[in-house]
Amino acid sequence: MSKLKNSLLALATAAAVFGASSASAASFELWNGSGWANNGTLTFFGPTTASYVGVGVPCNASFTVTLTGGNATVTAASFSGSSACNGITAYNLPWTMTPSAYTGANPPFTGSPTLTPTLWGVAISGVRIYIPSPLNVYCPSQTGSGSINGVLDSTSTATKNNQFVFKGALGACSVQTQNNGALSASTLVRVVGL
Repeated sequence: MSKLKNSLLALATAAAVFGASSASAASFELWNGSGWANNGTLTFFGPTTASYVGVGVPCNASFTVTLTGGNATVTAASFSGSSACNGITAYNLPWTMTPSAYTGANPPFTGSPTLTPTLWGVAISGVRIYIPSPLNVYCPSQTGSGSINGVLDSTSTATKNNQFVFKGALGACSVQTQNNGALSASTLVRVVGL
């Protein structure tokens, strides 16, 4: 009986610890003009490059991000700067954004600008795009999806809000913010609960 009680106590303790961990999961907040809120919409805009077998298409990307209870999703993505950019199509929306602690290098990768701490890791999952002529390719594939890992900073100045940089592979494609470039947020955004 004593072993059974100890086992039940261990299970209850593990459940309590797991529940506490889940309750303290990281989430996003944005500045709504008068305070921090976990619901709302913002846009990330800036220079990106999508490449396939070494051929790159430099564009400006615009990601509309919707926060619902602190959970963030990319609900729209568009590209501009050339006819090839204008023809890039985002599929499989919404894409989920997941924050995490970041302890890596700063700048996060070669060609990235140095970011202003505090830094947070942000993974965008469910990503699929189609790049038209001259590439004519789905990234990562016509039916699959992939993830992009990036870093978000806490920049806040009179001329810009947070910066987000990313670099990663989507199948045979690679996507990243352009050298010394970053996507800038339309309003302040932060990660809480880490």
